Amino acid sequence: MDKLLGFEDLPEEIVNQIHEVVNIWKKHLGEELVGVYLHGSIALHAFCPDSGDIDLLVVVKSSLTTKQKLDIARDIIAVDGKPRPLEMSAVKLSDAENWKTPGNCVFHYSDYWTERYLQRFENPDTEVYVADQEFPDANVTSYIRLIKQCGVVLYGRDIQEVFADVSDEDFWSAISADVDDYDFHDYDARYFASNVLILGRILSFKIERRILSKYEGALWMIENVPEDLRYLPERARKIWFEGEELELPEQDLNRLRDYLVNEIKR
Repeated sequence: MDKLLGFEDLPEEIVNQIHEVVNIWKKHLGEELVGVYLHGSIALHAFCPDSGDIDLLVVVKSSLTTKQKLDIARDIIAVDGKPRPLEMSAVKLSDAENWKTPGNCVFHYSDYWTERYLQRFENPDTEVYVADQEFPDANVTSYIRLIKQCGVVLYGRDIQEVFADVSDEDFWSAISADVDDYDFHDYDARYFASNVLILGRILSFKIERRILSKYEGALWMIENVPEDLRYLPERARKIWFEGEELELPEQDLNRLRDYLVNEIKR
């Protein structure tokens, strides 16, 4: 496996892509933009250039108009996947400074929403939930907690000036709330192995009180799940980080899911 990367190690084309995204936000918001912050695997020094996403949280001074959101999304789509997939959310400064789960988002983009945005550009009557309104998103609690732990300021004010501390209790509530409905097969098929590792990371926080990267989470799972299931996180690690094509038998996956969910809830 190639070395896992942090921000200072990224290939030039990925750094350029990140800078393009920052410039898009600066172009559309100017002085209304408080900051752009990098989280996810890059911040955790566990980014794999062949499989990783670029995860950003944007902070703005006030609400965005629907037109602003659509204009930003149009420009983001033009650089998405060139070379890596982009995922980002935006919150108001007043919410970032006083964040409580589930919080309030004013914008979101990921490849899950790309087609919906494109339909909206063609047909103004197409609904795009994340553009047509502000909305709660408990996932942002995780983003803020990780930014406070090891985030990178790409533009704007310092992290400590912008973001409230997220308590262990609030963070645990956010990441464990919907665990009964957790499905390894959610979203696009390419996220399958990642989803296996994410559920293990949730349990690891309960024990370690620190956000682990997916890679660290895989190693933690190998040491902490029942011995006859340890091959599953090992295979998931090889699929996600090394691009191997390996089978994860559904029957054992269900047992692993049940074990992790029960331990999270216990």
